[in-house]
Amino acid sequence: MGKGKKVLAGCGLIVLIGGAVAWFSPAGDAVRDLLKTGILEKNEANAKFEGDSVAHLKALHVAAGVYHQSEEKFPETASWMDDLLPRLKTGDLAQGEAEKKLVRPDLQSESGKYGYSINSSLAGKYQGDLKDEKAVLFFESSKTDKNASGDPTKDGKPGGKAITFKGEIVSLP
Repeated sequence: MGKGKKVLAGCGLIVLIGGAVAWFSPAGDAVRDLLKTGILEKNEANAKFEGDSVAHLKALHVAAGVYHQSEEKFPETASWMDDLLPRLKTGDLAQGEAEKKLVRPDLQSESGKYGYSINSSLAGKYQGDLKDEKAVLFFESSKTDKNASGDPTKDGKPGGKAITFKGEIVSLP
């Protein structure tokens, strides 16, 4: 055996002995306890989404921002919910939980009702072209159909919440 192989074998033996000593030390106990918690196991998607309307509007705003980054415009009125849904999903949410972000909390128990609209004057627009920083992008709506759109001043839920395209939560009149 050559000198290089002996050095390599000696280093390997030192690492092996050091690892065994570390494994059975108090630090090793901590590592073993951590491994018992399942930290390295694949987590199942089982989280539930619970949030008020402000949380829903913020989620829609974030999803619209991600959409805008890839498409260079806000989603169109006819398909905005369908376009944003893939961007509302996260790995830890259980199946069907992302869809709850599209439904106003007071309508969660009513099948086929949503309660949010996109401002039809901002849909399909490039953010850089918008001048009014207070312009509402999504709002609690009196319309409850999927992919609803309209004017927040005419179609907004009285006293409801809205979010501007800049991400500011505002109250509707």
